[in-house]
Amino acid sequence: MELQRLGFKLFVDDPAKVALENFVPIFHSWIQKQIIEEHLLIDVHNYGHVRQGPGVLLVAHQGNFSMDLGGDRLGLFYYRKRDIDGSSLERLTTILKTTLRACTLLEAASELAGKLRFKTDEILIVANDRLHTPNESATYQAFKPLLSQLFAELFGEGTFTTEWREDDRERFAVTVSANQSVEVGQLIERLS
Repeated sequence: MELQRLGFKLFVDDPAKVALENFVPIFHSWIQKQIIEEHLLIDVHNYGHVRQGPGVLLVAHQGNFSMDLGGDRLGLFYYRKRDIDGSSLERLTTILKTTLRACTLLEAASELAGKLRFKTDEILIVANDRLHTPNESATYQAFKPLLSQLFAELFGEGTFTTEWREDDRERFAVTVSANQSVEVGQLIERLS
């Protein structure tokens, strides 16, 4: 299976502490500083008025970052638009590292005064490619061993579960639930 155009979403621990509009100037500053490695950051769009929409979207050539409101749950969603070299596991790891690094930048943003924290005990993985990753059992069976390998490295064997919901109206998505939430920075270290 050719796994490209994947995304990860980490959920905000206490969304009531942060206002969505605060992310507009933060993402603009990221563009000014070109702060994300190997990404050409281009533009910011505010879709906060769209229920369960992308929230505040930072467009980059390689992928999009958003403070996403999907499922009525605020979280950072990064999805890769451009292909990456390497094995499926290497590509999955690269996309997750980019997501985690963006989370650490947001947690450290002075504009949010330390009010933003991301939970790591639940991570959503979405494939934005219905042709190569249709939302069906065969896709999940092919994808599950890669997820098991990646998340065993992060959380340890037997400390997480994966859940897939079959619905051909939706994109292929898997939720990984871990026994505990650890700091985002610790997950980056474990992937290094």
